[in-house]
Amino acid sequence: MSYALQPIWNIAHICHKHGIENVILSPGSRSAPLTLSFARHKNLNCKVVADERSAAFIALGIAQQTNKPVVLICTSGSAAYNYAPAIAEAYFQRIPLLVFTADRPPEWIDQFDGQTIRQTNIYGKHVKESYTLPVDLSHQDAVWHTERTISEAINLSKTYPAAPVHINAPFREPFYPPVRKIDEENVNDFYENEIKYDIDVKIIEQIHSRPKIRTQDWEELLEVWNRTEEKLIVGGQMRYNERLVSVLNGLEVTVVADIISNLHTIKNSIQHQDVFLMNRESLEELRPELLITFGKSVISKNLKKFLREYPAIEHWHIQPAGIAADTFQSLTKVIPLNPSYFFRKVLEKQTRFAESYRQSFFVDNWRGTDAEITKLNTNFFEEQPFSEFEAVKMAMKMLPNHSNLHLANSMSVRYANYLNTNKEIEIFSNRGTSGIDGSTSTAIGHALADKETLNVLLTGDVAFFYDRNAFWNNYLPKNLIVILLNNHGGGIFKMLPDAAKQPESDEFFVIKQNLNAENLSHEFELEYNFCEDKNEVQKALQNLELDIEKRNRITILEIKTNIEINTKVFQDYKNAVKVLEVD
Repeated sequence: MSYALQPIWNIAHICHKHGIENVILSPGSRSAPLTLSFARHKNLNCKVVADERSAAFIALGIAQQTNKPVVLICTSGSAAYNYAPAIAEAYFQRIPLLVFTADRPPEWIDQFDGQTIRQTNIYGKHVKESYTLPVDLSHQDAVWHTERTISEAINLSKTYPAAPVHINAPFREPFYPPVRKIDEENVNDFYENEIKYDIDVKIIEQIHSRPKIRTQDWEELLEVWNRTEEKLIVGGQMRYNERLVSVLNGLEVTVVADIISNLHTIKNSIQHQDVFLMNRESLEELRPELLITFGKSVISKNLKKFLREYPAIEHWHIQPAGIAADTFQSLTKVIPLNPSYFFRKVLEKQTRFAESYRQSFFVDNWRGTDAEITKLNTNFFEEQPFSEFEAVKMAMKMLPNHSNLHLANSMSVRYANYLNTNKEIEIFSNRGTSGIDGSTSTAIGHALADKETLNVLLTGDVAFFYDRNAFWNNYLPKNLIVILLNNHGGGIFKMLPDAAKQPESDEFFVIKQNLNAENLSHEFELEYNFCEDKNEVQKALQNLELDIEKRNRITILEIKTNIEINTKVFQDYKNAVKVLEVD
């Protein structure tokens, strides 16, 4: 009877042949054929995570860190739906996932059978494609269909823009390989249920090409570039790219660097636009004539508002392929190239010297205003009571170079963006959908994928406790530090003026709670430290073990703050910015 499942066993081998290395499984019976196929393959790294929502975010973190698709496998029913938040996040962050959901045969859908829901196209438009494998795999055409589908799905997940691809796999019983008694004479029963993979399994490789544009188009772009003085480059969320940073440094053009753009090491980059654009009155003099963008989302709401109200005459967006988002409502050209290649060619052909860019009124306005905020951030907290805002500043100062900083939603990532950094660290945040779910799981995925790099997660209490099952697995990495800002509620709703004024705010928006992480830390055997004033925080940060070789488990540093003080300090900060603008 093993022939019936042989095409399923071969799925794991096809994935291996395509270079996939990591698999995250969640337990289930209907998914047993897939689970055994991958678990017994000696070249695949399989991990079991019981909570499907956490499992999917861990897979997302691994895929993001390795730049390779990660396989997800779950059983039928609501288990598949629990993948949805991470799949949506991966879709908008352009992270490749290969999602296998086991299913009932089609004749049992809507027949009140257990763990049976409508799984066809369950993730809608948040996957590149959704495939369904044949139920009957006895015919050779069905085998060919299955093998072809797996290759197509893997290739599609990696093709720009990368994204999740869904494969629904309906199974009839039996789910397990047959058990054969090897020695009838042996008193001790000895059984065999070995899975064997076909060596000649069908593989379809996709060869990737580099996008190009016509010489005439290049000439027109360069003509606009060379005659335009007021140029602004805005990078959206992306991984750190050394080549891109190097060429942008050579251009000397004004670069706006949200912290999640990983452009913060560019000299003279604009890092505090979200601060000075919130109250600045004379915005017209900051309006660019030519806006050039690349990457995905930006955090700064104030930057988006400014560029929509003061649109550039021309707006070019650079990406290798796909439909470009018109985030700032001013898009005029989509340039199908890699950003580093585009700017390198521009650097070679530009006629205006870098010195003239540096001395322009436009550049002075952007850089001068940004420098004022840098000064404000240096001294502001000296006269303020201790708050979570200052705790973020202290934590970011502690980070060693060449570490990863993970920023949870909602206030953690905003505080970090107001402060920004010049350190040689890489920044990650789930800003595809900007949800609070999965931040801890994603950071754990990164730490598992690269055990030689220190990962630090900066998170608030709501996001932290929402994802507490991130620690419910047997693979907790030692190279992760969690800095938990606990103000016992959703503090962002205290800082949104319209929300804070509502009489229902505390009960229905802030949702005050009395949890702390001590019991959780004991439950999962994590190192735990607690502090609630500036001196304690300073001491705790100094005592953190940053040497991975000397670490033996995850550390949670919980910093308790007062939500009312946090709100007042943040309001004082905005007032200080406003006064700065008047001066």
